[in-house]
Amino acid sequence: MSVRLRIWLAWALLVGSVIGWPLSALTLARGEPPFVLGLSWLAITLTALDILSTQDVRQQHEDDER
Repeated sequence: MSVRLRIWLAWALLVGSVIGWPLSALTLARGEPPFVLGLSWLAITLTALDILSTQDVRQQHEDDER
């Protein structure tokens, strides 16, 4: 998978999780405890941020090798 595709998918995951968190709290997961729901969405958000930071380091490493 190319670096650009991974970065694009990570950004989509990040934006989707930031939008999905309050949206799900108000609609589909209304009966869930807010803390548990928040932790679930926070895990997705942090994963997206981790992918973005990893790709940045990977891209810098590839540039250094050239």
